[in-house]
Amino acid sequence: MDEETIAERGGGASGSGGYFRTEAPTASAQPGRYERVDDVPGLHPVPGDERLTLRPVFGERMTMSFVFFEPHTEAPVHRHAEEQIGTVIDGSLEFDLDGDRRLLGPGDVYVVPPWVPHGAWSGEAAAVALDVFSPPREGFAELMEQALKSAGDASSE
Repeated sequence: MDEETIAERGGGASGSGGYFRTEAPTASAQPGRYERVDDVPGLHPVPGDERLTLRPVFGERMTMSFVFFEPHTEAPVHRHAEEQIGTVIDGSLEFDLDGDRRLLGPGDVYVVPPWVPHGAWSGEAAAVALDVFSPPREGFAELMEQALKSAGDASSE
């Protein structure tokens, strides 16, 4: 593809439109940042069960969460207001999407509309999934706030 064709399709480096724009109509309220997954506090959404660990990263309008399943771990069927799109990164998960159960492996994607019941289970091996939520996952923000408060209380003793 030549440069003229790229420019006609709105690509290229000129920033005159297309997918890779260089000018924003409005500025973000927050500066960009970098995160390391290992530095994000691990949250345990199932009380008393630390085999399921979430490491959520929050943006202005979405949440991305790395989900770590130890072998034979359950993310119970639940529902929430946020839309969720996820993929299995490593291992496999049995995924239940509103009663439709399927075995998912690396590269398989699930799309969960708001309020649709869903859950997942790991088998003999550990598994890792990556979930994205929009708007930001309110329940994870509450869990993170509690975890940070507990960590702060523990360090002040």
